[in-house]
Amino acid sequence: MEKKSLILILLLLLSASCASAAPVSISLPAVYSTSEGEVGVLTNLTVWATNGTGHVFVDTEPYTQVDMQGSARLSSMTAYDITGINPETHDLFYVVRTESPVIGGPSAGAAMTVATVATLMNWTVKPGIVMTGMINPDGSIGAVGGIPAKLNISAKNGAHTFLIPSGQGNITERVRVVKRNGPFIRITEKPVTVNIIELGKEQGVQVMEIGDIRDAIYVCTGHKIPRTFLTGEVQTRAYIDAMQPLAAALLDELSERYNETDAIVNPRLRNALIDQIRTIEDAQHDYDAENYYASMSRSFNTMINIRRIRWYSEYLDSSDKNEYLSDLISDVEDKINDTEHDVETAKSKNGVPEGIGAAESRLTIAREKLDEARRVEKPGDAIDLLAFAMERARSAQWWATLSCIGSGTAIPDDVLHDRAGRYYSQSASIVAYADALISEAGGSASLVKSAADDLSRARTELQTGYHAGAIYDSLHAMVQAGTAIELIGIADMDEKVNKSERDAMSAIVSARESGAEPILAVSAYEHAKTLAPSQIDQIVDYGYATMVARTAQSFAGHGNRTAMQETNISESIQRIVQVPVKRKTVNKQPVEQSPETPDLNGYELLAVVAMIYLIRKRYA
Repeated sequence: MEKKSLILILLLLLSASCASAAPVSISLPAVYSTSEGEVGVLTNLTVWATNGTGHVFVDTEPYTQVDMQGSARLSSMTAYDITGINPETHDLFYVVRTESPVIGGPSAGAAMTVATVATLMNWTVKPGIVMTGMINPDGSIGAVGGIPAKLNISAKNGAHTFLIPSGQGNITERVRVVKRNGPFIRITEKPVTVNIIELGKEQGVQVMEIGDIRDAIYVCTGHKIPRTFLTGEVQTRAYIDAMQPLAAALLDELSERYNETDAIVNPRLRNALIDQIRTIEDAQHDYDAENYYASMSRSFNTMINIRRIRWYSEYLDSSDKNEYLSDLISDVEDKINDTEHDVETAKSKNGVPEGIGAAESRLTIAREKLDEARRVEKPGDAIDLLAFAMERARSAQWWATLSCIGSGTAIPDDVLHDRAGRYYSQSASIVAYADALISEAGGSASLVKSAADDLSRARTELQTGYHAGAIYDSLHAMVQAGTAIELIGIADMDEKVNKSERDAMSAIVSARESGAEPILAVSAYEHAKTLAPSQIDQIVDYGYATMVARTAQSFAGHGNRTAMQETNISESIQRIVQVPVKRKTVNKQPVEQSPETPDLNGYELLAVVAMIYLIRKRYA
């Protein structure tokens, strides 16, 4: 450990000439369990910030749990967020020293964020103030345990102010009660309510409840960081009008597919095909009402179903079913290979990173589903997977083609590679952190599972050289894991949704002011606004919109801005659909409600439209 400390000190000394601020040291209250109960201990944290490229280094003695690493990552991310400092301009060093046994990191998050902001802003932290509380990605401070023991050790070491999370002024603890009766010892637990405010007064310590990290920063440094929300149009009327051509084209293709399938459908599957008429009619009704995004989303979902019905009908009617499945797998693989070529072509034309990233992500999913289709035993399951893989590959082609419409200055491969690696590393730490917290405190395990799936895909993309895809899948993993953390103990979901929406709008407007057009962010925002099935999904969508908009703004700083080129709109649409742009109708039959409709994200559809909107905006 002494060798590690020496190496870290040498690194800091070597970088001292470019250090942006003096180190900041604060005390972190912690607890560890003994046979007599919880015991408080003060841990020393020192934070350095130097000029750098966004790395986060953590050195601890003795060993700390993995959540300390995640807490440091999350603290740095939150500090950069609220100060507006570009994380790619600094490296951060966290040095933790304690005399206690193994400790964890969640309750140190808020204090670590305060120290990080102080060193980034070159502010001094007032002595005598100790803080406990978990940091959430949105800057709110989450509840923690062991507060009485932490307060006691802080008072014993001279603290005059003790900051705790809002709502924890009165807490209930389970206290061990030991009773002896002759040779027998009976140990029980009983709930005891502790007034933390009064406990502090008894020891000469002012206890303050703090709900937002900005308030904690003001108490600890005397400096205020105002919360600023930019407002403006996320999608304009011109944007909405631009949806119409693609919505019409997708309806035409959907009708064409339905009619072709209707001509060959196996009798066993006719009712399943008839069930699709309802969703086609719903898509048409949305189109007629100028709800073009909803229309496109329904069209895309229904295409999956119709392709599955057609292929399964052909499979049932084939004389050599094994050969049919083999040919189907080959067809899907050919489409994926064609798409890979399109993605590489788009890269050579300096396609915008959002478009390339979306294409690479969907291409990776298509490849995953194709591989899974090869392994499953039931032909119906294989056909379902192949239909999904085919449509995912097609959507990746859309993104690859359309990313070139807004292409700009090339971003060097080493920049993309470095950022992909850092985003993946940061995402991995936060996902592990969220998993540890959910396991201990409860919460949305499904969000953490989805985040882990995104992270796994990002790892695959790193290995295959899909650096843009790794960036955006890592971002989505961070958002899902961060949302899982934020939702622990949350009381007002409505306010959380509203705040998330404001953050997303502000980030999108800010990105536009910097010269970027955050297409994928607008798509996620619109998805949250119109189609997200729950408040949690809305929070995730808005959070992703925020992260993607900030990333677009950062890429704009590298010169990759959305520079519109002269492109024929109808030709662009026809390149991404399989039928001419003209209105068609379905051969209607009796309608029944479909028992199931695939739940697919509609980001790609709206983002395609966003590209067309940009062209329209250019020529308006």
